[in-house]
Amino acid sequence: MKLNMNSKWFALALVATSMSIASCSKSDNPNPVDPNPGTGEVEVIEGKIASNKVLSASKTYLLRGYVQVMDGATLEIPAGTVIKGEKSTNGALIVERGGKLKANGTADKPIVFTSDQADGNKDTGDWSGIIICGKSQVNTADGTSQYEGGALGATVANYGGGLSPILDDNSGELTYARIEFAGIAIQKDKEINGLTLCGVGSGTKIHHIQVSYGGDDSFEFFGGTVNASHLIAYRGVDDDFDFDQGYSGKIQYGISIKDPNIADAAGTSRGIELENKGNVLNNLYSRPVLSNFTFIGPGKESQAQHGAGIHFGLNSRMVLANSIIVGAKGNAVEFNSDFPAAELKAGRSILSNNMVFGNTANYGLKDVTSFTSVADLTGYLNGFGDFATTSVDGAGFTSTSISAPNLLLKADSPALGKAKYEGDLASLTKETFIGAMGTTDWTKGWASWDPKNNKY
Repeated sequence: MKLNMNSKWFALALVATSMSIASCSKSDNPNPVDPNPGTGEVEVIEGKIASNKVLSASKTYLLRGYVQVMDGATLEIPAGTVIKGEKSTNGALIVERGGKLKANGTADKPIVFTSDQADGNKDTGDWSGIIICGKSQVNTADGTSQYEGGALGATVANYGGGLSPILDDNSGELTYARIEFAGIAIQKDKEINGLTLCGVGSGTKIHHIQVSYGGDDSFEFFGGTVNASHLIAYRGVDDDFDFDQGYSGKIQYGISIKDPNIADAAGTSRGIELENKGNVLNNLYSRPVLSNFTFIGPGKESQAQHGAGIHFGLNSRMVLANSIIVGAKGNAVEFNSDFPAAELKAGRSILSNNMVFGNTANYGLKDVTSFTSVADLTGYLNGFGDFATTSVDGAGFTSTSISAPNLLLKADSPALGKAKYEGDLASLTKETFIGAMGTTDWTKGWASWDPKNNKY
């Protein structure tokens, strides 16, 4: 991975950060972080966890190699626990199909998964990340798959419930947790992400998760029906949210914040990549239902590898509503083939009540015939309540400083009063605002905007 630096932007960022540090005392930090959680004894965890295991917040834990929670076993992690991935062994936590993770932090005491490197030396890709495997649906011939084609090993990370999937399968709970500096390439075009959910069912509880400085995608969903809420992707290298293999859950409240100087040198970094490159079997198309997301792109002067805010790719459908997509280096929303555009026009995909702004264009079309032009697409989406702003500032956020973002909406924000919840969205929490938050900051207390300087 090659991370380039735009010197002009970086210099401005250093000045802004210095001013911010000078003007803010510890007491007025909007997201205070426990400066020394998880201190005490260090315990190494390695190999297979074949029976129930309960960790202690009084210890710090080190993941050595691929740690597997096996079928029938539960790993319980209490609030405030710190777990570090060992860089030298590509540490990872893998919950196998039939295993369970019970990891419930709190807003005051989040669970932290981070790098084992010294304070100040942590960086993207220091360890592998977290993979959870379940027995829900996957759009392959036999309804099962294996993570990256078995690249982790023949008996590692198999998922999917076969031809009779368990849609409400329960792989446990992961709440109020931070995942920092995870995500690596294990082979060419085969990566582990910050948090990967593989065939995970709707009985699993996932909410209030922040993935920061991920070395690949921040969140990736391979099939499954799991629902989630309150997800943050912060300064990741590749895509922030990636959906594949027939994922069909619902996610409400999400944040994507791109760093102009961090991108995937081998690909295109986006807010969402919606793509099913393999064959779609049993008519099981990926169709995430997403609402109340805020995507803050890297801006016009960012690295060339940054791309669209939202990428509608091959063989996929999506509902994206009540969201804000601004600051993309490329298009705010783009279609790369006719299938996703045709699905939008047929009503099987929906883009509604979204605010957009892209530095190349608000909308982009490539190899699309279902819409005759970008103007045709724009007019169509305007009929569903989508509208454009002329800049990131026009969205009306309190602050989009990358080192101290505050996405609460100002009183004059055009995002207020625009949300609607109908059809697929009817079961979600009804808000009056579009975007991730209105006047309540749900990141406060547990999220961190400065993970490189946190002391563990």
